[in-house]
Amino acid sequence: CFFILVLCIIIIILAILISSVISNHTKTGGENQVIEKRVVAASVDDSCGEHYTAFKIRRKHKFLVFKIDLESEAIVVDVAGGKKATIDDFKACLPYTDCRFAVYDHEYTTADGRPADKLFFLSWMPHNATPYSKMAYASGKGMLRELLDGVIDTTCSQLDQLEEALGIVQEAAEDEDDPGDPDDW
Repeated sequence: CFFILVLCIIIIILAILISSVISNHTKTGGENQVIEKRVVAASVDDSCGEHYTAFKIRRKHKFLVFKIDLESEAIVVDVAGGKKATIDDFKACLPYTDCRFAVYDHEYTTADGRPADKLFFLSWMPHNATPYSKMAYASGKGMLRELLDGVIDTTCSQLDQLEEALGIVQEAAEDEDDPGDPDDW
């Protein structure tokens, strides 16, 4: 009887150890997910500064998307959107299950008809990202943010929040504000 009890305890311990290595990851539709290497942001690649200068000063890009490279453990440029890229192109570059950093150039027209623009720094942290990825991107944000001057900082976790975070929906709503008939006030 004692032998059976010890055997059951050993089986339970082995089951716990195995389940911690391979877990049924519900965020990926029930597929097993093995985390081989954890994401770490140790530095910012030199090319990030060059791309940001081309983005901000020379206006060669509409947006830049940055990621943490697993091999070099550095923040690198993942996607550089062309001058004529749209907000939909930008949304398509943001992954559904991983974090990213991005800078976006939002061009708009002021109330008096002048063209203007705002530069946004976006921390993209979707709910489906792993906790390790979220922690790595949160710790690496400061390193990249030091390089990017003159941008408005914002965070987003869903695509339908993106336009509101960048101020696009808010400006459209302000344009539609009609004071209406004074008698209705």
